[in-house]
Amino acid sequence: MWNDVIDHGSATPHPDQAARGGRLDARANLLIAEYHAIRAVVAQKSSASHALVGAYLTVVAVLLGFVVANRADPRLLVTVPILAASSGITILRRRRDREAANRYILDVLRPIAVECSGDERILTWEDFYARHRDERSLRYEFGLQLVFPLSAAAALIATLPLLDSVGDWLAWLAGLLFLGALLYTYVEQNRTHLARAAGAAGTSCRLIVARLRGR
Repeated sequence: MWNDVIDHGSATPHPDQAARGGRLDARANLLIAEYHAIRAVVAQKSSASHALVGAYLTVVAVLLGFVVANRADPRLLVTVPILAASSGITILRRRRDREAANRYILDVLRPIAVECSGDERILTWEDFYARHRDERSLRYEFGLQLVFPLSAAAALIATLPLLDSVGDWLAWLAGLLFLGALLYTYVEQNRTHLARAAGAAGTSCRLIVARLRGR
């Protein structure tokens, strides 16, 4: 592909032109290799995140099974916030890494690709996807991340009445700290989505109030 878009000069190029063409070919090859390496890392992190979500849900289901079916100590659920925070923060960090990789492709690799090829259409997938990703995709990603803090909060609420020793309270407070760390990380990385959701909710509330007053 790159050999088709790069101008290699005439059949008998000047030595300086040949040297420039060789450097251009080398830059193009390095660019392609780096792009493929970054895309491979992004795909790997995405697959690992989905696998981690599945593993977390499986572990939580097993704990619930022990508590409900086998009548195990319900205080086992105190471990859920720790698992939720570890898994949720890991997934959020991987998402941040994927976004950084996409920005690197757009801001660093794409200008070099345009310079080498002379074609502005090179490496535009990340920008195209960001502009055309529909709201359902955003809601799915946003909701998927809520699995961790919601399950952790539910576990803490369910175990709160069962605490009867210092060790129980220490474990519960540790879970609360982990949940706080998860929520802080979650809010920091989702400020834009949260602000958009808050704005939409505020608009809906104002419309409902206006309609009620109109009656």
